[in-house]
Amino acid sequence: MKSRVPPLVPAALLALAALLAAGCAATPKYDPDDCPTFSDLDAVRVNPAGALERHLRLEASFRVCPPEEGLAEIRRKRIELKHELIALLSAKTEAELSAPLRVENLRREINAMVNERVLKRSRVVEVYITELELE
Repeated sequence: MKSRVPPLVPAALLALAALLAAGCAATPKYDPDDCPTFSDLDAVRVNPAGALERHLRLEASFRVCPPEEGLAEIRRKRIELKHELIALLSAKTEAELSAPLRVENLRREINAMVNERVLKRSRVVEVYITELELE
């Protein structure tokens, strides 16, 4: 007598295999806390939007991952990084630069900008604003 496998068993096994394969993301081969900080960017000085008599001076450092590849990429793209920072900061108004959450907002916006417009093979995981002065 032949044994028959119910038709639902193979389908259930396939669904389980697909679920397990999709749910298992590869873990990074590094700890993001161990990624290096890039701090070789000169201070950026711009006029805020609509305020030609005022100046904003910003210095920032960037924690970039993966460790070696990320640091190499951000060093290579230092000019692009500075260009994009100037564009972002010069579009800010005095009101935005005087808001209580200005530093946190700038950190978030700079982080997104670098990851979207500058870096392709690595990611900035943290932005440290080391100087912010509106003169």
